[in-house]
Amino acid sequence: MKRLSLLILLLFMVVYPLSAQNGAPTDRELLLELVKQQTETNKQVAIIATKLEGVDKRFDDVNKRMDMLLYIMLGLLASIFGLIAMVFWDRRAAMKPIEAETQKIQKENIELKQEIAIIKKKQLKTDNFIKKIGEIDSRFAGIL
Repeated sequence: MKRLSLLILLLFMVVYPLSAQNGAPTDRELLLELVKQQTETNKQVAIIATKLEGVDKRFDDVNKRMDMLLYIMLGLLASIFGLIAMVFWDRRAAMKPIEAETQKIQKENIELKQEIAIIKKKQLKTDNFIKKIGEIDSRFAGIL
């Protein structure tokens, strides 16, 4: 009986691992498969990381270009405001001599009007005087 149980045990030990290999993978095969999948996953992660670095670089380039465009736009805007300010300043500076000349001419005009008024008064007096003399002496009557 001892021999029979030993034979059954030996048979069972030989048959069971063979049936396990045919139907289900062993721990070693599973471990090798996991290592293989992990290696492939690591490769894919590395590829994705490389692509993400490229995308990050492109974003940085786009940000630099946008910053450059912003500085250009700010420069153009400042130039336009500077030009407008210069035009206003130039017009104001150009108007000062013209205003001074206009005020001088207006003063001269007022003075000339006053002189004309004085001359008209004197002429009126002279006309009246000549009329009176014309009444007295007939030689002066035809002058006016």
